[in-house]
Amino acid sequence: MLNCRDVTEHASDYLDKTLPLGQRLKLRLHLFMCIHCRRYLKQLRVAIDLIRQSEPRPVSTQQAETIAAKILSDSSRDAR
Repeated sequence: MLNCRDVTEHASDYLDKTLPLGQRLKLRLHLFMCIHCRRYLKQLRVAIDLIRQSEPRPVSTQQAETIAAKILSDSSRDAR
């Protein structure tokens, strides 16, 4: 039987319906018994639905450069 960590690792494949039948059945058995993983899967579904519904907004070159600089500075700070 799968544990909670296994469920989080395979949740997106499960929702995308790309998980093999045997794994899907094991995951469903775990979901039947684990309210925490059922909640996690529900939250993941909601997040995916919100992302799919959102409209992309155009970003200026200046905004893109600011975002990239922020990501790079955060990455270098985390590497320390």
